[in-house]
Amino acid sequence: MKKTFLEIKEADQVVANLFAKFPNLEKGKFGYSWKRFLDKNYTPTLKEFSQKIEDVRLENCLTDPTTKEILYDSKNSYKFSKEGRKNLMIVERELIKEYDSKEIEIIPYLASDVPELTEEEKEVLKGLITE
Repeated sequence: MKKTFLEIKEADQVVANLFAKFPNLEKGKFGYSWKRFLDKNYTPTLKEFSQKIEDVRLENCLTDPTTKEILYDSKNSYKFSKEGRKNLMIVERELIKEYDSKEIEIIPYLASDVPELTEEEKEVLKGLITE
């Protein structure tokens, strides 16, 4: 079964809401299954996406003209010129669009102790976590 990166991201948000609603859920069998699902299906693509974003930020940040040292602000974030920030935003939007539509072949995980789910939650998690 294939799901898009965006669909898995939305499912992760649904599960995060379930963890907030049922605090012990994350520490139980369902939480363990969801973590395993993410580790195998979502995390590798998320890391790849994050690395590309970081590469684009590095390419567009300000550097000291003499030493070529990267300039940081007080929050230890890169500094950008107006032109660099604009270019960064354009490329980030393109990457987000590209990755949100990227299809991932998923491996569903068996989960026990699944809480009561709404129809919407069931639909989002269908095929990802099975009982």
